[in-house]
Amino acid sequence: MNEEERAGVRIARVRKQRGMTQRALAERARVSKSMLAKVETGHASASTAWIGAIAQALGVDATRLTGAQDSPEQLHQLVPSIRRALASVDLIGDDIDPGSLELLREQVLQVNTWRRDTKYGRIGAVLPDLVEQLLAAARDYGEPAYALLADAYRASNTLAHKLGYADLSLTAMDRMEWAATHSGDPLLTATAHYLRAAALARIGAGKQALQLLDRTMNEVEPLIATDPEAAAVWTALHMRAGTITASLADADSTSEHIAEAARVAETVGNRVVYETTVGPANVNLHALAAAVDLGQIGKALQIANSTVLPQDMATERVSHFHLDVARAHLLNHRPDDAIEELHQARALAPEHFRASGTVKTALQTAAAQQRRATYGLRSLANYAGIQD
Repeated sequence: MNEEERAGVRIARVRKQRGMTQRALAERARVSKSMLAKVETGHASASTAWIGAIAQALGVDATRLTGAQDSPEQLHQLVPSIRRALASVDLIGDDIDPGSLELLREQVLQVNTWRRDTKYGRIGAVLPDLVEQLLAAARDYGEPAYALLADAYRASNTLAHKLGYADLSLTAMDRMEWAATHSGDPLLTATAHYLRAAALARIGAGKQALQLLDRTMNEVEPLIATDPEAAAVWTALHMRAGTITASLADADSTSEHIAEAARVAETVGNRVVYETTVGPANVNLHALAAAVDLGQIGKALQIANSTVLPQDMATERVSHFHLDVARAHLLNHRPDDAIEELHQARALAPEHFRASGTVKTALQTAAAQQRRATYGLRSLANYAGIQD
């Protein structure tokens, strides 16, 4: 693999072009200087939120640092479908018959399943027509159709951000929030804010993401004592805040958010609420990701070794678990162990593996740590679209 294409090398190159020291860049991005040094030298693999903060501080798009849009061409063939699905909310012809609300609900449930199982190609094939039908249904059926439409826009966001198209991701979030607001369900709107916060963090707007989460948590908090669904959304909001504060090297705030998520998650249980995985197991996954971004090697490995994943946990979340365990091993300078975890991530969710910028960063970091890239690493890299 080409050393010059590693994210850390790209960061160092742009930083030097800007005449910035590591300390100056770390301060501007609000990240740990130690973590920055480790990423630049190939001793750590960064998350998308961390890369977003660095990209914002350097004044470049995050894909310039990760090569996220170097994914295999067949995945990028989904982009026209995403653009068409997001193109308009007010140009739906009167001649479109959306069919029954029940049939549309079944189609959205199928898309939601594909999203959790990382079947991105299947989503792209049906999404534009489904969104068009749902817009017509919203005109005819009102709030229930808007709730389904919000889920369809969420799927658009998943495709966009997995492929590294931050602009389309933000547009999808605009659409989802608009549909959620019209659904009359404040918890669906809060879920849209949970997702928007992640999109903001990926472009380096971590401060704004935390402001949005704080405002949303204040709105949801009065409901959690009596509404289990609100409690589930509450845990998701705190999990998101915990990973974002970790990317910004705020260990104290991270601990507070993860602890609050864990406290309430015990009453929620491991399940899916508003198409979001919640519960103690998913809190552990977020705690793992946060520990890696904070450079807490021992804590990250302890969480990884003690976490028991539910058998029915969403494929996307299990794939993320293996990816973050791989990042923990890289932080511990054990590239062979990291490669084993990456093999598992690929086997579980091949389309996610091929699209993910975080996967590419992890593979490049593993290559930097291995004296000579093994066949196993090279095969994973080729599968992810990284050329020898």
